[in-house]
Parts: sequence; structure tokens; C-alpha cells
Amino acid sequence: MYKHLKITLTLLVLTAIFLSLLSGCGTDSSVPDRTPPVENSAGGSQVAPDAGDDSDLPETPEPSPQPEAPSPLSISTSKELQEELYAAISEVRQPLPMEVSQMVWDQRPEIDLRNLYYELIGQHPELKYAYDITAELENGTLTCQISYMPHKTGNYPADWQGITVDTIPELIETAEAHLGSEPLNIRMTDPAMDPDQISYALQQVGGGYILCSLSQDGTQLTYSPAMGMTMEECLTLLEQAETLAAEAAEKRIDDTMTKREQAETLYRYLTEYVQYDRRYYSDRSNMPYDSQTAVGALRDGVAICGGYSLALKLLFEQADIPCYTATGLYGSEHHMWNIADLDGHWLWFDATADRGLSPKFELCHFAQEELEERYSWDSVQLSWLLSE
Repeated sequence: MYKHLKITLTLLVLTAIFLSLLSGCGTDSSVPDRTPPVENSAGGSQVAPDAGDDSDLPETPEPSPQPEAPSPLSISTSKELQEELYAAISEVRQPLPMEVSQMVWDQRPEIDLRNLYYELIGQHPELKYAYDITAELENGTLTCQISYMPHKTGNYPADWQGITVDTIPELIETAEAHLGSEPLNIRMTDPAMDPDQISYALQQVGGGYILCSLSQDGTQLTYSPAMGMTMEECLTLLEQAETLAAEAAEKRIDDTMTKREQAETLYRYLTEYVQYDRRYYSDRSNMPYDSQTAVGALRDGVAICGGYSLALKLLFEQADIPCYTATGLYGSEHHMWNIADLDGHWLWFDATADRGLSPKFELCHFAQEELEERYSWDSVQLSWLLSE
């Protein structure tokens, strides 16, 4: 019995020790910490922070305040609406939202807005880089969206593939080099290029047989053959004109001559060889179209002002003399003549008026101020060609 009592006491002691260990679990400083170290950004280790301590946690940044939407303009008249359109296009931005509940519309708001836009562009053609406008009216607020030519904003599509064009003369050269049926993608870089100036410059392209135009959004050049002709026929005639000009120049000028001597020699050839096509006045319906082109002048020896000027342009280009055609009025009559760069000066030539006057060249290489009394033209348009 004593033996059994001893065993019982031993069990009680062991049980008491075991319970005391359980009640102090995790509080004894002698028990080693089993939390794994946390590696810091420098590659060392640091003790993991206590779960209840958030003093070292990075602060969550407060969200940036969103810009406030502009308050709608209060618009009650067509004049006020057009003024905002003009301001927006001039600044190459989108129009502000407009509160138009007091407006009296002639038709639907979208139609009236578009009519105001067309009227504005007609009054200010320099704004044609804003080539389209759409609008939405909701709860009395009119929201407009203007489409701009990307050369004006610099916002070409990221994947846009086009030939880079930096200047008006480069545009003409690029257009001439790609004559054909396919449109040509371009990327103009100068935001100051004016759509009307571009259209005027493209009149230098195509030799009277092919019309070159800028697409509505300003990203493509398109080509159209002369009325009643195919593109292949037009290209063949242009090639023929180039060949005739090259042959004429090769026979008459050489590298021993100065540029001025070359110019006067080619000019003399044109004014002596080509006759004016009088059918323009007496029987215009039977005058061949070629008389308006260099083909009529160089192949047939008969032309009107367009044929003279286009032929002189080709002849001067054979001598590496920069030359453009110019259009305007001679007195009260529509006319075409030339301007060419000789010895660093832009001089005017009118082979039509000078025909048959050799060796006297009344209108050969005259300066601009000497022509102003008889001739009139758009000097702003030409300035873009001559300033490069």
C-alpha cells in the first residue's frame, strides 16, 4: 500500500509541473524567438515588426485631387457660339461646354452649329486645319468636338507611316516623285503650314495633266487625271514633256555658260519656237487640251499661257534653275507666268507676253516691283515658295 501511495504522489507532482509549464508558455524570456528574419533591401536581415506595431509601415499617399471640369459657358446667341468656335480653333483646342438652353435654333442644334462652322471657315480660310466638327446636346449643355489636321497639333497616330515633309518645296518635290493612282501618306512637321498655301503649292505638281490634292485630314496626297483621260495617258504625256525639255536643253546649253546665260538661251528658244494658240479666242471649243501644257509648247509648237509657263519650268529645271509657275491677273485677264531663282534673286519671266520679241526681252528676268502695275497675284501664297 505504501508503494501505491508513493506512485500516486509522484504522478501528482509531475502533473503540477506540467500545468505550470502550460500556463507560462510564450512569456518566458529564456525561450528563444522562432520568428524568421526578414531580409531588407540592402541584403541584410532585420527582425520582423511586431504584428501590432504599424509605426514603420509606409503611409498610403492621398489621391491627387482631380481637376475640376470647366463650368459651361452661358451661350444665348449664334454670335456668341461662333465666337467660342473661333477662339477654340485659333488656339487649337476643344470648345468649352456651352449651356445653350436660352438659344433659339433655326433647325436642329447640330445642323445650326455646322452651318456656323462653315461660315466661320469661309470668313477665315486660314483656319481650315480644323477640318470637321461634331456636337452633342444633353440636358441643355452643348459639347463640341473639333478634328484638327495632325501637323497642326503634332498628334499623328503612333503607328502612322508616312513620308516626312518639313517645307513647302519638299512637299512639291515629294508629290512630283510619287505621281500615280495610289494616294501617298505624308507626315508634315511644320504646324505653320496653311491648308490654302498647301493647295496653292500643289498646283505646281502634275504639269497640267494630273491634279494633286491634300486629303481632308491632311495626312495624304491624292492624284486625279485630267478630265477624260486615264492616269496612264497622263503619265505618258508628262514623260514625253520631260524628254522634249531635256532634248531642247541638251542642244542649247552647256556647263561653260553661266546660269543667267543658260536661262536667257532657253527663254529665247521658247519665245521664238512656240506660237500662241489663237483658237483660245476664236474657237476655244476646238483648241486641244495640250495647248495648256508643256506638251503643246514643246511638241506641237503651239500653246497658251499655261503651256508657255509649264514648258519654261521644265526647261529651267533641266539647267538646275529653281522655277515655279505663278497665277494671277494680267490686267483683267487670268494669266500664268514664271518666277525663277537666278544668282540668288527671284526674278519674273513671262514667255507668253514676250513671244516673238527676241532678241528684246521685255519681261525677261524682271524684278517683282517692275511687274506690279500690270500684274496682280497672291503674294502671300507665293511667299511660302520663295522663303525656303
